[in-house]
Amino acid sequence: MTYRPLFVFGVARSGTNLLARMLDHHPAVAVALDPFLPLFRSLRNAVVETYAPQEIRRRFNPASAFQDYYFDSDGPALLDLMLAAQADLPLDGDALVALRDKAAERAALESPVLGKRMEGLEGADYGSLLRSALAIVAGMKPAATWVGCKEVWVLEFVPMLARLFPDARFLAMERDPRAIVASLIAMAARDTTQAAHPPSYLRHWRKQVAIARNFECDPMLAGRFRRVSFERLATAPEIEARILCEELGLEFQPEMLRLSADGWAGNSSYDHGGRDVYTHTVDKWREVLPEAMAQTADFLCGPEMVLTSYRPVTEAKLEVVLAYLKDAGLRPGSWRSDSGDLLFDFGGELVRHALLEKNEMPDEQLARRCFLFRDTLDAIRRTNP
Repeated sequence: MTYRPLFVFGVARSGTNLLARMLDHHPAVAVALDPFLPLFRSLRNAVVETYAPQEIRRRFNPASAFQDYYFDSDGPALLDLMLAAQADLPLDGDALVALRDKAAERAALESPVLGKRMEGLEGADYGSLLRSALAIVAGMKPAATWVGCKEVWVLEFVPMLARLFPDARFLAMERDPRAIVASLIAMAARDTTQAAHPPSYLRHWRKQVAIARNFECDPMLAGRFRRVSFERLATAPEIEARILCEELGLEFQPEMLRLSADGWAGNSSYDHGGRDVYTHTVDKWREVLPEAMAQTADFLCGPEMVLTSYRPVTEAKLEVVLAYLKDAGLRPGSWRSDSGDLLFDFGGELVRHALLEKNEMPDEQLARRCFLFRDTLDAIRRTNP
C-alpha cells in the first residue's frame, strides 16, 4: 500500500462534507463521502454476534440504528465491544455479496462511478474487506498519498481502524449541537425524506464529545486523532486548510478552497449564494431554531458543552423539554437511537442532571449509562463544579 489511510467522522449535518471535500480537492488526497456505512453496520453486528454475552445478543436488534449507548443497561457493554473490536472477524461469501450491493447503492449517492466500483469489494474477513474498500477509493485518484472516507455515526470504530491501519490518521468534526439540529430542520423543510429525530442527533452529539475526549487520552491515538471545529473551518478556511496540510505533510493547495469547481452546489440547508465556504451558517441557528428545541438541546447537551467551546444559552424548563420530546417522538423520521419510551428516556435525562448536582460518585454502571465513561462525568464536574 503506497498511501496512508485517512478517516473523517462526525454527526450528520456537522460539516463533515465540507471537511471531506476540502481534503479531497488536494491532489494528494482521496476521501470518499459516506460509501461504507453498510460495512460498519455489518461489522457492528458481527462484533455483537461473536463477542457479546448471550443475554445481550438476545436483546440486540441487528436492524437497529447505530447506538448512542445512553441509559440502556446494555449500553456500556456494547460500547466497550465496539471500542475493543478487532477487524479479523470472518466474512462469508453470501454476506460479501450483499455488502457489495449495499455499498454500491450507498456510494452511488455521491459518486456513481465509485458505486460501480464496489463490485470489486473482496475479503474473507472484515480487515481485508476494509483494505479492499480503501484500495477501491485509491483507484479513483492513483496519485493520492492519503486515501480514506468520510462517515457519520461510527466514531467508536476508530480504535479498531487504528489497530488495522497503524499509520492511519483520524479527524472528528465538531459543531454546535444547536446548529446541527437547526440544519436538520431546514433540510427536512426542503426535502421531507430528510426528516429525522432531532433528540437522537443530540444524543449522538454528546456521545461524540465523550468518545472524542476519551480518544485524546489514548496513547495509541497520540498524534493520530484530532477534533476539527466546524466554526473555525467555516470562518477561517485557508488557515484551517493549511493546518491540515501541515499535519499530513502536504503543501497547501488553493484548490482546496474552490469546492464548487467540480460542480458541487454545497451541502448547506440554507441558501449560500454560490459561495464555496459559507460562513454565515455558523450562527444561523440563533435566528431560526425554535425556542423549545433550543431549550431541549441545552438540556440534553449542556453537561457535555462545558467540555467544548459551546455553552447553553437558555434556562431550560422541564415542561418545555418534556413536551418537545413527546412531540418529536411522534415524528421520528426514518430512524431514532433512543428507546422510543418517553418515560424511560426523559427519566434518564433527569438522572443525568441529578448526578451532576450530587457530590458523591455513583456506581460505575450508572455513571456509564448516563455519561458513557466515568471520566466524562468527572471532567464535567471538574469543569463546572
